[in-house]
Amino acid sequence: MLQGLPMSHSRKSGKNCLSGVPQMNTFNFICGGATPDSDADESGKNIQLDVQGDLRNVNLKIEDISKAMVSNIPDVLLDLLEVASYVYCADQQSRRGTEVLAGYGKNWRRVMNFTIPLRDPERWQNESVINALCETLGFLSEDSYAFSFVKAGKPLAEKEMYFPGLSQGTFDPDEIALFSGGVDSFSGAVRDLVQEGKKLVLVGHHSANAVFKVQKELIEGLKQGNLANQIFYVPINVTNTKVNASEYTQRTRSFLFACLALVVAQMFKKDEFTFYENGVVSLNIPIAKDVLGARATRTTHPKVIRGFEELFSEILDKNIEIRTPFQWFTKKEVTQIIPANGFGHLLGKTNSCTRPRTWTKKKHHCGACSQCIDRRFAILAAGLEDLDPGDSYKLDLLLGDRSQDRDVRMALSYVKFFQTFSSSTKERFLSTNPQITSALGEFSDLSADEAKDRVYELYMRHSLDVVAVIEDGLVQHKGKLAQGGEGLPAGALLSMCLNRSQITVAPPSDYDAQAKGFMDRLAAPILEFAVDERNNHILFHNGQALEGANFQLVENLLANFRSAKRDVQTIECITAPDLAGELKISEPALRTLLRRLRGTLKPLATDLGIPLDENSFIENLHGKGYRLNPNLREVALADIKKKGPPPTEH
Repeated sequence: MLQGLPMSHSRKSGKNCLSGVPQMNTFNFICGGATPDSDADESGKNIQLDVQGDLRNVNLKIEDISKAMVSNIPDVLLDLLEVASYVYCADQQSRRGTEVLAGYGKNWRRVMNFTIPLRDPERWQNESVINALCETLGFLSEDSYAFSFVKAGKPLAEKEMYFPGLSQGTFDPDEIALFSGGVDSFSGAVRDLVQEGKKLVLVGHHSANAVFKVQKELIEGLKQGNLANQIFYVPINVTNTKVNASEYTQRTRSFLFACLALVVAQMFKKDEFTFYENGVVSLNIPIAKDVLGARATRTTHPKVIRGFEELFSEILDKNIEIRTPFQWFTKKEVTQIIPANGFGHLLGKTNSCTRPRTWTKKKHHCGACSQCIDRRFAILAAGLEDLDPGDSYKLDLLLGDRSQDRDVRMALSYVKFFQTFSSSTKERFLSTNPQITSALGEFSDLSADEAKDRVYELYMRHSLDVVAVIEDGLVQHKGKLAQGGEGLPAGALLSMCLNRSQITVAPPSDYDAQAKGFMDRLAAPILEFAVDERNNHILFHNGQALEGANFQLVENLLANFRSAKRDVQTIECITAPDLAGELKISEPALRTLLRRLRGTLKPLATDLGIPLDENSFIENLHGKGYRLNPNLREVALADIKKKGPPPTEH
């Protein structure tokens, strides 16, 4: 998170969101034929957006709504539709820079200035509305937002323009829910339709025909399952027209989804609607240290959901509620709902892939994006691969060649994060993932401590699912892995898991030992130490120190450790007789000293969450002697004195 950066402001308020922060890419969006704001940043790039007229480049279509409902839609909802559409399309038309983290990620983050004409601008100029809008969007995308709302001139866009294909029928729903066509939204619909017997309005946004086709097939499948009288499907299309999108991260898309759902809910006289998304994706802790906030999507993060509720409640002057019934479900648990309720035959037709342009008739999952990876792990963990054929993925989760850098990083980071977590204590999980604190106060029915417990339990269940899939894969494909390059490509996830440091080397003959060792070593926390030569101490992150005879023992092993680390060589051992001689003690006394030192270090395991055995600090290699463990890391004394948590290897 970019510390010290106010993520939002209104230009009319005079706040400076960039004080003390490196200048970011700036874009000025002049919407609906408005006159550019006099306070707009002259150094920014001006982009025109319009929902109507000859210059129309924002498309908004909401289908199958009844004529009676459209005739009564208030101006505030039309304004909301236009604001959401402009924000969403602007997000796609303003290219982020490089993904380099230097300079606070200034090349990745953007300044987004909007001038938008509205039918009722006074409602939007309210300070509480401006703050809720900008702060929520700022947290959602980690960009800086500013809005100037002005009175719309004539002609205004006619509301019928947004609602083609008006229907004559009526429908009295129990619930309004967003429907993407992915596993989570389909599972939620199945649960509420079958288990709860509810009548649902399913709001399906699509920006690509392939996604629209997925939604329609699933809706038709539900109707054929004797649920036709319980379903009202509202397809919605919001896209850029006459211009190609230049930015594909689309971090504001959930703002658009939420606004669309709210408008439809209000037209059905409902003050609440539902997001179906599992809790791991919702909280979405970055799985790699170098993933910028804007690259780690927060589409249904609890803080975002509460921000939407606050914004909508302020705009409409009444309480609006957003339900997230899968907040404490893992992806596997969500997936299992579908076959459990008789719709397993449609599981393979669901799709959450973020790269629809890569789909073919037979391959409609890329297998490389985070959503495909998450989906496939869940399906394999649930034992439902027969309902979701692996040949529908362009890249197989475990066996596909991920030689391209982005694909390698995504899959490996995913496995390493959850494998590390599977052996993590709650305290270590919270200390190494401080981002989680932004969610702990957003659960109205839980205290912060209760929320910590629920989050930890959620991630633990999901982590164990991921680990189980890898373990099963290592056993199932043992033969292929043992054949090396002739069996599996070195860039396959299982190959890399077996030999991460040299992925081009074929698995050695001791495959079984390495397969077991991988699950124990992958992304293990690193034990760091510092040497205080002035006071003759070896210091650790928990404040513990080795001194006296323990210090002298370690000191005698340091020279070999340091020289090998410097020259990237194997650390040489010192034989027991030589080490005892340097310390001027007998070999039995040396063994006693080592045993006591290892006992002294035991608190590191509980304090830092690092599994320790007798060789974790000083190794005893049979027939060779003693050395400091190669996995240790010596750091500066000042770094240890900060007493931060130990890192993990990436």
